[in-house]
Amino acid sequence: MTTMPHRFRSHLHRSAVLAWALCAAIASAQTPPPAVRPGQPITLNFTDAEIEAVARAIGLLSGRHIVVDPRVKGTLTLVTEAPVSPQAALAQFGAELRLRGYALVESQGIVKIVPEAEAKLLGGPVLTEAQTPRDGQLVTQIFRLQHENANQLLPVLRPLISPNNLITVNPGSNALVITDYADNLRRLARIIAALDVAGGTELEVVPLQHALASDVVPLVLRLLDGEDVAARSAPGAAPAATGSGPRVTLLAEPRSNAVLVRAANPARLALVRSLIEK
Repeated sequence: MTTMPHRFRSHLHRSAVLAWALCAAIASAQTPPPAVRPGQPITLNFTDAEIEAVARAIGLLSGRHIVVDPRVKGTLTLVTEAPVSPQAALAQFGAELRLRGYALVESQGIVKIVPEAEAKLLGGPVLTEAQTPRDGQLVTQIFRLQHENANQLLPVLRPLISPNNLITVNPGSNALVITDYADNLRRLARIIAALDVAGGTELEVVPLQHALASDVVPLVLRLLDGEDVAARSAPGAAPAATGSGPRVTLLAEPRSNAVLVRAANPARLALVRSLIEK
């Protein structure tokens, strides 16, 4: 049997080592990185990444099923300097989507990314004032008022609502129904709580010079009737209107020809005085 030259055997040995190293490198390159466990904090580092790719990563991180509407296109940058929780990552993702005209809507355990203008029609969660909405998501919240009239707060709150979102009044329960982002809803809740407080003005006497008090009281009641104002009137005046809004008491005092007024707050008192003077 012919013996292989030593130089040739060394060359084959080196070739085998190089081949093994090449195969190991290829195998290492094809091996996916260790998966991120849902719920584990992670540092976000997306630069000009497709929204759909970021949604998949955030869904894996948070353990949520995120569906992207086909109309949602574009890229975004989402970077954090330190590890964040899955909830914080989802909130930051939602904030970046808002800047691009998209919104996160949760329905039946599924988080959808849709154009913001249509988000309010897709049935996000409905909360009462005692519940806390999740950050970054579009939700509907109901605020039932105890002292103030919901119709009176409507023009105050409407400018504070995002342009594509809604605020409506339910007169029967004296409640506000607001669809907006969770962070703005928390701010609105603080404003509503500050305005919806008990207490009323002192009794105000409005003397009349050119009209009879017994004629003015029913006229003012009719003007206030559309605002759910409850009022009491003296004998001879028009029947009182009832409602769930703030109370305004009107009494006609024939002897001094004056109208006695007690309102829930100074703004209501000023309105009644203005109507009487006109």
